[in-house]
Parts: sequence; structure tokens; C-alpha cells
Amino acid sequence: MLPRITLEGRVVADPELKFGQGSGTAICKMRLVAADRKENKQTGEWEDTDTLWMDVTCFKKLAENVVESVVKGDLVIVTGKIRTEEWEDRDTGGKRSKVSMIADTVSASLQFRIIPHGEARRTAAPAPAAQAYGAAAPSAYSQGPQEEEPPF
Repeated sequence: MLPRITLEGRVVADPELKFGQGSGTAICKMRLVAADRKENKQTGEWEDTDTLWMDVTCFKKLAENVVESVVKGDLVIVTGKIRTEEWEDRDTGGKRSKVSMIADTVSASLQFRIIPHGEARRTAAPAPAAQAYGAAAPSAYSQGPQEEEPPF
């Protein structure tokens, strides 16, 4: 069983979408970087300390949604399985390996920005001028005024 992890990182380049040759399955590949930052006490500037680079692969509808929703520089949270990929180097013939991730979910981090949900945005409808908070509002289901408290 492959280990599951959750990783928060920045997208290094716009995600790429390809389709499987035989199956036509959507495949998205993207690269993330996650780094700890510390303030340098001498200069007062922020510096990256430990850095992790991770290749992430998404499949099917998740792949299509990621390509439509995520761009270079976005801070995302990815949950999935990590695995080790192994191959033989073409130049030297030596064995190479890297740890990569198969994503189950990808979401935008709301740590530094607000992301509107689709085109439906919540807006506060102004109260009619004739109705104060203490006044009763007429109901479509009743003929008389309602005796309810304001909803706050």
C-alpha cells in the first residue's frame, strides 16, 4: 500500500494536460515546490530553508479540472499517494529515481487570497426601507405579519 500525504505548495508552471494513447484518459502533470521560510535576523529578509520539489499527476476529471483552475504561482493543497519512480539514465546508463505523487484531490489554499465559487457570488441584499429590524416582514405563506426576532 502506498503512503498517503497532504502537501501544500506553489505550482511551478502551468499544469499540462495530455490524453492516454489507448484509453484517452485525461492526464495532468504539474510540479510543486514547498519551502519553509525563516527570517534572517541579521538582514531582516525572508529566506527559503528546506525545499521540497514534487511532481504531481492527476487523472480523469480531476486532471481536466486542475488544468482549467490552476495556474503557475497558485498555492494549492494536494492529497494523494506517494511513490518512487525508477528509470535508467540514457546518458550514463545508471539507475535514477525520484519520489512523485498521484493526486486524489487538489484544492486551492485560501491562506493568502479569496477564490470566488463559480459565478454565483454572495451579496448582501439591502433591507427594504419600509422594514426596520424590529418590524414584521410579510410572508408569502401568511396574510398577516410574522412575530419573529431578527435572524442574528
